[in-house]
Amino acid sequence: MLAIPADAGIDETGNLRAALAARLDDASVTLDGSQVQRIHTSAMQLFLMFCRDRKTAGRSTVWHEPSVALHAAARVLGLNATLELARELS
Repeated sequence: MLAIPADAGIDETGNLRAALAARLDDASVTLDGSQVQRIHTSAMQLFLMFCRDRKTAGRSTVWHEPSVALHAAARVLGLNATLELARELS
């Protein structure tokens, strides 16, 4: 499981990129979004590319307890469906 930091701001983008790149070819990846309190568009773009590339390659990416802040950012950017977050929030 790859934990996303509470503050996924622009300063964290490089670390997120490296962590995601290291898991790009894994058969299955779980992203833990439960602690996210603030997230920048740059981090959302990384998740978009990561999830898109993995889906194209037939690999599974699952979100573990995405936070309200993560859902809100995805909704504002129109990414809930693409990131498959819409099915997670009740």
